[in-house]
Amino acid sequence: MSPGIIDTVITRIKERGGRVTVQRLAIINVLMRLDHPTAEEIYQFMQADFPTLSFTTVYNTLKSLKELGVVHEYHQDERSRFEISEIPHHHFQCLRCDKLTDISPEKISVTPDPELESEFGPVEAKVILQGLCKDCREETGDKH
Repeated sequence: MSPGIIDTVITRIKERGGRVTVQRLAIINVLMRLDHPTAEEIYQFMQADFPTLSFTTVYNTLKSLKELGVVHEYHQDERSRFEISEIPHHHFQCLRCDKLTDISPEKISVTPDPELESEFGPVEAKVILQGLCKDCREETGDKH
């Protein structure tokens, strides 16, 4: 993540009519430090510095940052993982340990049919590949 990402995020929030609050800045900081955390992981991580912070505040702040287009949410079964990203990219989700890993856009090619483009306007493809990560394959003895 580039050093200027925090400034970019603050600018985006202001441009879209949002307020830059202490909670938002703290959650943005945690999102930059943790790898695709859940709301619960963010809440737990922040407890030492913000003991009065509620889980509801964390969840609502993530929701508002998502609505402002600053945070991306990836749904996984009954929970979601969140991230701040400067560059659009794809993901791999391990079906055993649930880890979400970034995949650079050059590694996967998705081209929408021209008919879809004309019917829906600009189409953005976000791919989430699923399978077993290398660590989980090694634990299960699967070498493929």
